Amino acid sequence: MPDRKIYSSATPLPVGAPAAVRVGNRFFTSGIVSDRIGGLESESHRVFQLLAELLRSSGLSTDDVARTRVWHTRAENIDAEAVLRSVHGVVFNHPGPALSVVEVASLPGEAAVSVELEGVAGGGANARRYESDFDSSSSLAVQVGQELWTSGLRGDPATDKATQVKQAVEDASGLMNQAGIGSGDIVSTRHFMRHDVQFEPDPPEWLAFKEDSIPTSAGIAVSGVGKPGHVFTLELEAVADAHLGRTNLRTGRSFEIDHNYCRAVRVGDGDVIYVAGTTSIIPGEIVQHPSEVGPQVEDTLEITKWAITELGGEWRDLVQARTYVVGGSVELNEAISALEQFLPSGGVASTIVGVPVLGRPEVVVEIEAKAVIARR
Repeated sequence: MPDRKIYSSATPLPVGAPAAVRVGNRFFTSGIVSDRIGGLESESHRVFQLLAELLRSSGLSTDDVARTRVWHTRAENIDAEAVLRSVHGVVFNHPGPALSVVEVASLPGEAAVSVELEGVAGGGANARRYESDFDSSSSLAVQVGQELWTSGLRGDPATDKATQVKQAVEDASGLMNQAGIGSGDIVSTRHFMRHDVQFEPDPPEWLAFKEDSIPTSAGIAVSGVGKPGHVFTLELEAVADAHLGRTNLRTGRSFEIDHNYCRAVRVGDGDVIYVAGTTSIIPGEIVQHPSEVGPQVEDTLEITKWAITELGGEWRDLVQARTYVVGGSVELNEAISALEQFLPSGGVASTIVGVPVLGRPEVVVEIEAKAVIARR
């Protein structure tokens, strides 16, 4: 049997997903929402209470959490990010995990907040945390062993988009330098952009940042990434010395080459396979099943499955899927039904969020994934 354990929680979960999956010492939660609907502040307290209980039942402490990612919908007359960071600061010890807060268009069940965690059991004892914030009990980067996770890095909201991208990239490079990680060691990136700001073509600093490593990438248009002036936030994962032995897998799409990223990455014979934000687009830049949610989920998961198996894994090694869907409750429910049908059995930590747009108008689904090759 695979070395995989799944955990349940009181929270209602879409996709038939477990609340959390642990493979060896690696730990992932689904997007956890409250079982008590009551608005952003009330739900955020309940969600973090559920997460604390989930960590305890899984044999982890809050110190073992490397990353927290918080999704929320718009809250009237409330500084949503300030509330969420404050609640995070109560739950986690200082200094705490990397933290990203992103505003999205919709969440399953019309929830106001969804939170996902990633951690390493026992990793808290030896973790190194960089540039920590006391009020939110978070750090701009967390290093456990050879691996580094960053928070969502943002520039000055008073500046233009090009400057914000440049500042975020400079911050990422500075954090990597502190951790002893080189430019060829980045394995996975994702950036969230405010949907009403045009980012084509890619800023040169962003392309140059990825050039030495050709990591996986996801670029997601969302409703907000911080204060009103913020338009861009960047996260990354890196593995020290990955440049000495890594496999970058491409699909043959010209888009991957033009934008300095690949479909999936595996470092040496390591246990993790990182899969980029993937859509139903195939070589030739052809969109399969334009504007159809369910069929695009199926097509996207087929490409994801191919990538995992090409890098030496099996479909059952999939442990985490993060699904972005254009639309509201109807479209989210359609995606949930398709995920229930096409995700592998055995338990996959799953997060689903609604976004305003994805790249091209006919693309309505994008999925990021991570596989962990377990003992057989």
